[in-house]
Amino acid sequence: MAPLLEVENLRTQIRRRKERVHAVDGISLSVEPGETLGLVGESGCGKSMTVLSVMRLLPPGGQITGGRVTFDGRDLTTLPAREMAALRADRIAMVFQDPLTSLNPTMTVGDQIAETVLLHRDVSKAEARERAAEVLDLVRIPAARQRSRDYPHQFSGGMRQRVVIAMALACEPDLLIADEPTTALDVTTQQQILDLFDDLQSRFGMAMILVTHDLGVVAGRADRVTVMYAGQIVESAPSAELFGQPRHRYTEALFRAMPSGAHRLHGRLKNIPGLPPDLARPPGGCRFAARCEHATAECRAEAPALLAGAGSHAVACVHPARAGAPVQAADRLPPPLTADPAAAQTALSCRDLVKEFSTGRGLLPGRHPSRISAVAGVSLDIADGEIFGLVGESGCGKSTLAQLMVALERPTSGSLLLYGKDLGRLSRRQLRAERRGLQLVFQDSAAALDPRMRVGSILTEPMRLQHLARGHDRGVLVRRLLDDVGMPARSAERYPHEFSGGQRQRIALARALALRPKVIVADEPVSALDVSV
Repeated sequence: MAPLLEVENLRTQIRRRKERVHAVDGISLSVEPGETLGLVGESGCGKSMTVLSVMRLLPPGGQITGGRVTFDGRDLTTLPAREMAALRADRIAMVFQDPLTSLNPTMTVGDQIAETVLLHRDVSKAEARERAAEVLDLVRIPAARQRSRDYPHQFSGGMRQRVVIAMALACEPDLLIADEPTTALDVTTQQQILDLFDDLQSRFGMAMILVTHDLGVVAGRADRVTVMYAGQIVESAPSAELFGQPRHRYTEALFRAMPSGAHRLHGRLKNIPGLPPDLARPPGGCRFAARCEHATAECRAEAPALLAGAGSHAVACVHPARAGAPVQAADRLPPPLTADPAAAQTALSCRDLVKEFSTGRGLLPGRHPSRISAVAGVSLDIADGEIFGLVGESGCGKSTLAQLMVALERPTSGSLLLYGKDLGRLSRRQLRAERRGLQLVFQDSAAALDPRMRVGSILTEPMRLQHLARGHDRGVLVRRLLDDVGMPARSAERYPHEFSGGQRQRIALARALALRPKVIVADEPVSALDVSV
């Protein structure tokens, strides 16, 4: 069977002010009709840039500099812009990584889906709206016809993801590309979304590319898995073969970093030391050599070719794992390092915290606005040096409680004490001084970072406001913070949109650490991070 999509030696570069980033550097892959391909790798390895190249939706400065992208016999790299626009959302559709920024906040979700149908089908507005309600029902939005009149902000994260999927399916595409479709979703919602993809694929018979940094997402779903590192493909194999015996040392390291029941009970997860290379100055030889414990001078001398072995298992590694060798087990867990909370001073104390939100004013005389109780009488104590876990599904009130705990929201009732000091009784000026000791790592790192500021300015701003360090000392602190969260010092010169989702999450963590706080409240701090970090 001829491939539906064939990518041959694709090269994509991003032009910056003083350099060119080789984001995609000579990759080749194919997808057959009805097949699911898993595209896996760490943040910043080129996965999203690969699929954006296929869609010809590259960011400013992005350019395809070589290779071919053939879809159903047509070369997309040379297709006129009008014809390419006609293919998007009709025959090739994409579910983007961040559903909130993919949706227009000024339009109802039904109108947004109907707009796609009107662009690609000869139907009336009424028929397009009917189709919008149909696909919302298809992706299991309750009361789909009624909810189609709601705006994106009125949906939870998991429901917004379903809306974006509905929009992508509105014209029944031949190929669906899903870029990190389950990032930042809780485990139950994640499973529902993945089951939904399985159901929709079998119903429509479409091909699918699942882009993810989590090998667990593609396990049992992808027919084939392609592993990317630093803009190149390092391993590609049928799913069963790759999960049964990873050959490249990078893939092997990713498996060793995966959480599993055995690791949780008996071992410590292994991280991958070091950082991926700077793709503006890619190294010679194997790009994983600097992080690989098996690397030799031969690995650094020449880049290994992607060679196919038995069973279509291709690997680009000088010293691949031998067939049949088990993946190394995790280390035994050491004794806990945390001091006994009972013997420590109480750092943060919540007493009967209640937070209610009004849903608006009543329209008729005598009607009162309805209220939603987000937090209802929560009391807890967190000791100095203690790690406190707060767990629950999306929508259960965790993020609201987190914002109450750092005094970004005022409680409807109840009290919050930081080392015995009631923050609710402080003036705004006093609270600003105390807030230095309380920092929040926001769940949505893209929305938490000012897009008009460079990373260095983002990290020094809280230091300036709180009169912490000066001049050269701030620069030293910024470099140290970036190093602490596994980012190169040159990141300080770039803007947030120039980073992947996982890299932005690390920058948000660095910002929270900038003031050396006494208490950090981390809201879903690793939801967008690779298992390796």
